Amino acid sequence: MRNMLFIFIFSLTFYAAAEEVVFCDSISLKETDWSENFTLEKFDSNLGILQAVDIFIGVNLSQQVRAENTGPSNYTINSTTESVLALHLPDAQKIKANASLAIFRKLSPFDGLEDFSGPSGMSLEEVASGNRTAYSIEDMSDFVAGKTGEKIVLYGVMECTQNMSASGSASSQIWTGAGADVCIHYRYDAGIS
Repeated sequence: MRNMLFIFIFSLTFYAAAEEVVFCDSISLKETDWSENFTLEKFDSNLGILQAVDIFIGVNLSQQVRAENTGPSNYTINSTTESVLALHLPDAQKIKANASLAIFRKLSPFDGLEDFSGPSGMSLEEVASGNRTAYSIEDMSDFVAGKTGEKIVLYGVMECTQNMSASGSASSQIWTGAGADVCIHYRYDAGIS
């Protein structure tokens, strides 16, 4: 499900109005790896003189793990997962943001039921959010609209790396999903108030 968000933020100073308009697009959690377009509004120069463009990226990661120790000895799961979003900018640069999580569990010997519960099983969902990554745009020309309502499309590639080690024998199921949001903050001078 795609969500579009439009926000106005106003900061008034004593002599001039420094204002900010924010446009966001997001990709909900979906199975990794994926590539998607983030579609956002370009800056409308009718608002004023563009002073700065900043892009903020956030990544969300979710992992569902089900395991059942089917052996006669204890079983240990040690898993680390990292998802990285590479966002391609119009000037061919890429900016990246990530989220990671770790799962460590010990399971008792098989209890006779392969039900992913009890002392020999587990069924859990772990969720992580990465730090929001901020990037300031130096050449703002690609972000200024030639006409009202013009959009910019930023291509994003989400890749997930998982490292898992386990001891013993088990039956397991793992699902990893990642989502992301991209926001463009346009700061501009609307003139003297």
